[in-house]
Amino acid sequence: MSNFDKLPYFFDEEIKLIAYCPLCDADLNPLQARVVEGKEDLHLVHIQCHKCKGFILALVLKTANGISSVGLITDLSFNDVYTFKDKDRITADEIINIHKIINKREFTERIIKNIN
Repeated sequence: MSNFDKLPYFFDEEIKLIAYCPLCDADLNPLQARVVEGKEDLHLVHIQCHKCKGFILALVLKTANGISSVGLITDLSFNDVYTFKDKDRITADEIINIHKIINKREFTERIIKNIN
């Protein structure tokens, strides 16, 4: 088991920050969580629901005032998150170019042709 698979003590023992799955309302077992990256009191945690198999990313922060977290529903697996976490950000120009490409009729026709 790597260090990334181990939960920080404050997450595992002191508090259950995400008590249920936001997709199916099933109780979440915090042991199903895996740390993607951690730095002292800040951790990026990937959680998979045992019932619906949905994924949640949580940023967990421990401060002098307590522990807080922000969760995000995602379709990224743990390996996806780990692979993409250090990649360059997508620029606004890249998004605009992608938008222009997918709005061309030729793009749509090519996709339909490949499906059939």
